[in-house]
Amino acid sequence: MDGISSVSSLTMAGIGMSIVLSLAAVILSFLYGRKKLGGPLSSYFVGFGVFILFALVLESTVHNLIVATPVGQKIWGNTWLYALYGGAAAALFEETGRIFAAKTFLRKRNDPVNAYMYGAGHGGVEALFVGVTTGVSNLSLAAMINSGKAADLLAPLSGAQYDSALEQLRALGGESAPFFLAGYERVLALAVHICLSLLLFRALRERRAGLVVLCYGLHFALDALIVVISRKLGIIAAEAFLTVFVLFVVLLTAKLAPLPKTEEEAA
Repeated sequence: MDGISSVSSLTMAGIGMSIVLSLAAVILSFLYGRKKLGGPLSSYFVGFGVFILFALVLESTVHNLIVATPVGQKIWGNTWLYALYGGAAAALFEETGRIFAAKTFLRKRNDPVNAYMYGAGHGGVEALFVGVTTGVSNLSLAAMINSGKAADLLAPLSGAQYDSALEQLRALGGESAPFFLAGYERVLALAVHICLSLLLFRALRERRAGLVVLCYGLHFALDALIVVISRKLGIIAAEAFLTVFVLFVVLLTAKLAPLPKTEEEAA
């Protein structure tokens, strides 16, 4: 139906592996902060809450308002406009969320350990929503497709909702590689969130405006370039670029805002 094929066992294995990788990244980053650095649980959940508010609520609301307009349709249909818009929106909402957290809930705890815990929570909840929740949803959809119930999924939908759902179902019947890479991408994204939190918290602590601008710039560049590379060169090229970019950010963070190696050093 509508070009929807069955979902291969390889694709389902890729989805499962990505769920496991996403969960492992969340758990290990949390345990490192708690056991190795002695980071407080509260800072971790501040990262959770701020990401939900700024990215999943505020940013998503703006996206939904814009996509319903002719301007939004033009942006979505043009790779360069979409890259500029997506990069700017992600940087604006998520980096501003970090500043909000550092200036409010963590105002008296703006140190590297709390910055790490915030970043692990911020990136952790994204990994849970994007890596785990989406993965579980994809497995459920795959099972329905393979049982011949794809038409039942699409029947209640119409217009843009129908088109979006149809595209998602077709993707499940396509190449398997993107589903294997999804978990790897969540690991790298979590690392970036931790690094940007360390950099931005230090920038605010030491009142270094240039470092604040750098954080916004890095976030914008990452999201914008990923859009362009994935659309122009494909998912493999995009993940290769992401790997190099994240390595650069990690090395930059190690130089500009190093993390204490132990709980004793942090104290």
